[in-house]
Amino acid sequence: MALPFSEPVSEQRFRGCDGGLIQKHRSMITSLHQPRRFFLAALTAAFILIVWSLSLDAVATFWASVMNFWQTRLGIEGQVSIIHYGMGDYIRFSVPYLYFHAGIPSNDLWWGGTILTALLILASVLLPHRFLPVSFMLRIVAFFQGCAQVFFVTWPYEFPYRGGGYVHGTMIACLMLISLVPVLLGFTYFLFDFKLYRKIGLALLTMCHLIVMVPLQYVLHAYLLSHLSLLFLPLLFFVFGLPLNTLVLIAFYSWGFSWKDHLREDDRPQATPAAQVASEGATQ
Repeated sequence: MALPFSEPVSEQRFRGCDGGLIQKHRSMITSLHQPRRFFLAALTAAFILIVWSLSLDAVATFWASVMNFWQTRLGIEGQVSIIHYGMGDYIRFSVPYLYFHAGIPSNDLWWGGTILTALLILASVLLPHRFLPVSFMLRIVAFFQGCAQVFFVTWPYEFPYRGGGYVHGTMIACLMLISLVPVLLGFTYFLFDFKLYRKIGLALLTMCHLIVMVPLQYVLHAYLLSHLSLLFLPLLFFVFGLPLNTLVLIAFYSWGFSWKDHLREDDRPQATPAAQVASEGATQ
């Protein structure tokens, strides 16, 4: 059906070939800027941060107890202690330190790592095209392990990191990541019109998951390093360390955005008045 001649040319660009309106893609829809939203988002994030800051000592004690339990069960020779830090006069936190030995790789272990790297590359090439994401993941693992193989065959005694220091330092980074969860959600998720209990719930779920995950994750790293040597430390750090924790945060954020909720009326995509009139005329 022909479009009415009264419709401005500027409105015709929103029409499809059959005369219907072309709605904006959801990724291009914007919300109205309301100071109230920013204030509530900042207030929610600040409340969660205050509760989190008051829980830091309890989190450190929980982490130490979990690591001490599994260090005993897994037979990792060493001990767990808690190291205290301070940033100024008001910010203080503690992180457990797991003392354990992880040496340089033996000749047999180095050759085993080399064969493993070659097998990963071969598998990434032979996999069918439908498994392309898996192929790229195998190549990423092979890249970091291959770099470690080259380093330890060339400068085996120049590796600057130790197993205990690596685990402790990465746990500090994870503690900072958990502390950033309310801030990151405050600038993003909290600005959208989800109910308040969902905003707080998403932040608490993300933080609690990471709180439980971190000590288990890094006591496993300690176990692997104590048995497989420092040869696998770069792989654990770059692939199965802090990037994995960051992916958990992204996954929870995506999950939270999939929750159905009623949008505000002023957030719904609206057609312009001229386009609405033209649409009614076209249907008649």
